Amino acid sequence: MANILVIDDDKLFVTLMVHTLTKHGHQVAFAFDGATGTRAFAKARFDAVVCDMVMPEQEGVQTIRQMRAEQPDIAIVAISGGLSFSHSSKIDVLDIAKRLGADVTLKKPFQLSELVAAVDQALASRNSAQTAAQG
Repeated sequence: MANILVIDDDKLFVTLMVHTLTKHGHQVAFAFDGATGTRAFAKARFDAVVCDMVMPEQEGVQTIRQMRAEQPDIAIVAISGGLSFSHSSKIDVLDIAKRLGADVTLKKPFQLSELVAAVDQALASRNSAQTAAQG
């Protein structure tokens, strides 16, 4: 299966996501903020990243941008409680994540089965793009 990096500042939620993805046959590493996640990403090869958009140290926007620049073919699932940067602008962070190259977005709270489906969808999307580029 896939080697996945989960980045989220909610430690209990990270534990649940890691357990679920591991149970579905994936190898999973994790980090509790974007800066730590970016360092882990630079040290190992991952097939997919599940990244929260609102975190301390480094937000998901910067994290996704760096990862996409470093490894353009990485599958990215962006997750968030759906916060907007400004109440007046109504710009949803998940919309921004999609524009930055997230393959799939999930609004919290979500079922763990939805996470598995989102990771599978992101991986399939990237595999299809790679196959099309080769053919």
